[in-house]
Amino acid sequence: MKALKTQRSIQTSNILSSRSSQAILARLRASQLQAPALPTSATPLEDNNPLHQAVLDLSKKQLAHNQECLYRTCAGITTFKVQDPDPFAVDKGRVLGIRIEALTNGKFIRPYYVFLNKPYKGSQIMRVHRHTVPPCIPLAALAAKYLPTPAAGSDDVLKARKQDLPRFVRCLRREIASYLNRIAAIAGMRKAFGLDVKKGRNKGKGRELVIRDISAADAEAKQIRFEWVDGRIGRAVIDGKGEIQKCVIIGEDGRDRGMERRILSGNRTIDEMAEMIGTGIQI
Repeated sequence: MKALKTQRSIQTSNILSSRSSQAILARLRASQLQAPALPTSATPLEDNNPLHQAVLDLSKKQLAHNQECLYRTCAGITTFKVQDPDPFAVDKGRVLGIRIEALTNGKFIRPYYVFLNKPYKGSQIMRVHRHTVPPCIPLAALAAKYLPTPAAGSDDVLKARKQDLPRFVRCLRREIASYLNRIAAIAGMRKAFGLDVKKGRNKGKGRELVIRDISAADAEAKQIRFEWVDGRIGRAVIDGKGEIQKCVIIGEDGRDRGMERRILSGNRTIDEMAEMIGTGIQI
């Protein structure tokens, strides 16, 4: 039932967003606006056509949704000004906010925010004030590289290297997108092998019997741990682009170099890994 409701929602959105439907709805709106004035005792046109009004309201919501999705897709990074209510805040409480949109599994999630202020009087040097970025994202390292500040204990802003705010934000967004893609890929592999399904529901299927567990081995999800049902344990190292850099698989008889070569061959991307590791118990 849930799948049918989702399919109906998708089809409704596609129909309302199509050019032909928008042309029909535009003519319907024009006909309502150009309708002659009715006596006060008469029923308005939209009351006589509840279905028309319902379709128009649904179309208005769909257009607003389309505009929001288009904005969030094309404007993945936006800025805004914030006023710190603290009367003793630096730079009179003026704060620059940066909003970073995040997309995973075809859906937008809650944006990440980074707030910057100018703690040095008479200087344009900025510093990270607050943020909502996950701890596994190297925000501090990126800030030290692209938003350098004077050395600790020194107020000489002239000795600080030039800051590059646009590059800092682009690199930060790339790190966030890469992290979310790795997490989504791991979740996709677990789903492919039925690891998150309760026992007994997929009885009779053989693919989930090949792999016992797939999980992230570190906070950044750059290392993935695999465990086969025959006792082999493997670990793969993934770079920021989702490509497999290294892979080691060890079983009871030592390293399984055949499976290692299979994983490291071909496209060597995390998206293709499920097909590589699930072809059988032995290579």
